[in-house]
Amino acid sequence: QIAAGMADVQALVARLRGLDAGDHADAAAALARQSEADPSLRAPIADAGALPLLIALLRSTDTRAQAHAAEALCALAVDKDLRPRIVDLGAVPALVALLISGTAEGKAWTAGTLAWLARDAPTRTLIVGAGALVPLVALLRSGTEKGKSNAVSAIAMLSEDALNRALIVDAGVLPPLITFLSSSGVYSHTAAGQNACTTLRNLAAHAQLRELVKGYGAVGILAAAAHASDCVSADKARATLRALCPTQDDAERALGTQHLEIDVLRTEADKCFESLALLAGPVAAGHDVEFHCEDGEKIGCSRLLLSHASPYYKALFSKGTVESVSGIVKPDKDFSSAAHLALLGQLHALGNAPLPAELDGRLELLCLAVKVRAPSGGADDTAARVLERCDRAVRKSLFADNCLAVLLRLKPYAAELAGLVDAAHAVMTKYVVEVVEQPMWLEFKQNYPESALGIMQDVAIKQAGVITASASADPSDAELS
Repeated sequence: QIAAGMADVQALVARLRGLDAGDHADAAAALARQSEADPSLRAPIADAGALPLLIALLRSTDTRAQAHAAEALCALAVDKDLRPRIVDLGAVPALVALLISGTAEGKAWTAGTLAWLARDAPTRTLIVGAGALVPLVALLRSGTEKGKSNAVSAIAMLSEDALNRALIVDAGVLPPLITFLSSSGVYSHTAAGQNACTTLRNLAAHAQLRELVKGYGAVGILAAAAHASDCVSADKARATLRALCPTQDDAERALGTQHLEIDVLRTEADKCFESLALLAGPVAAGHDVEFHCEDGEKIGCSRLLLSHASPYYKALFSKGTVESVSGIVKPDKDFSSAAHLALLGQLHALGNAPLPAELDGRLELLCLAVKVRAPSGGADDTAARVLERCDRAVRKSLFADNCLAVLLRLKPYAAELAGLVDAAHAVMTKYVVEVVEQPMWLEFKQNYPESALGIMQDVAIKQAGVITASASADPSDAELS
């Protein structure tokens, strides 16, 4: 049987070398099946010269050949002695390229191969450096069931290195990972559930990342998993809960609750976001970046949290910038230090911190959020979320006595805040007679004469309508006419 297996291996490797490109996919698939069925054939397959041929197939134009080559490499990478050989032959860049552009099946097998290769610590740095994190997170978000499970496995192995953890969070792993862990059926898959828990536990070793993980709702999901009778990952869930709740009281509370009420979960998340927001403040030892405001105030922040929440700050702190080297930022001098502190706290808390209580504070925060928001305003841009929250809050508070102040503050940003500016104009038009009597009307008329002229015309029309209506209602006037 061994001799027959060796003969099959030689024949299959010969087919990989053959000129018939259509036969390459079938040969790679057969080698994958042999490697899975008989582990003793893995080393002979490699010794027969299959590894460079399979790696070359990863770049084939035949998508079937790509997928089956990744499948075969995944089966061979189970052998710890073959992993360094696969890596040394240049497999990692080819695998990452396939992870980006391959078919659903190809991506799933590629993630599985990377998960096995990442068991070796030196290879983890190579995988991350090749750009694997973002496509792995994308696969976790929208891949097939096998693709998601293999992506979680790869991410879990990469998170074993402390230096990778912030990069993993920065790639956007938390929302899809929490969704994956909470999805139905995940607990029946031992490896998938346990690897998700492993990733969260590793991320929780970093204090700031721990609060982010809790803020995304992990505690309630893990508590449910820890007590589920059919959850094969219950022990991992308990260990992860202890990592997320380092104090004994918090851990016992989380582990002792089988079904956390929704309002309790919200309270826990709010506490996490509140603690994250408060990390922005007077410069302290834990801060790695300082904002030197125009009024002399200095605000300390976390570069990690700002980069995670904002594409603007992620670019600002990228390698080689003055800010990334010095750790000092000179923020926009047109805004007060209070506004900068409010926005930085919001970014720390992913837009979930309380808004300023006063209208002036909300307006200044709104305008500052406009300036740091990414043009696309994507889901990963917390400044866009802050802008939306401020917009809603200001709209609710619009009335005759403040619409003029709102317009004066927002006019320079009329293009970006057209909807809110229109809403303020509508309120002004409704209460135009009262508005033109306010002290701020003179300032508005000087700065925006065209708008003021239009409003005065509205006043004239309204007053004319009042006079006409009064004349029509007076009987003596009617007799005279």
